[in-house]
Amino acid sequence: MKKIDINKHIGTTFQEYRLKNKLTQNQVSELTGLEPRHISQIERGLSKGSIDTLIKLCNAYKITPDIILYDLLDDDIKSSVSIYDEKFKKLNRRDKENILHFIDYFLSKQEEKEHD
Repeated sequence: MKKIDINKHIGTTFQEYRLKNKLTQNQVSELTGLEPRHISQIERGLSKGSIDTLIKLCNAYKITPDIILYDLLDDDIKSSVSIYDEKFKKLNRRDKENILHFIDYFLSKQEEKEHD
């Protein structure tokens, strides 16, 4: 991917999550300490920002950085990453805890069957 394409992807994805969270650029500025102008530049693909900026925006949107960066990976790398991992990371904390509870339950049932 070309540099401009990477910046555009990062910006478009951040904008998508800002809108999903029903936040304005000014509200994101208040949450992150970033200037609204800088947030606008990122969303328009003029800047991708630093790692610190990436983390601040991810925290504001309650997402992990891999959600922003996953599509930038080469296809052979993406194919080695489980689709379940990708989807799991998009869930909120409560849903993750519920799923992990069910996994533990099913694993314990499987272990009981193996010991019988």
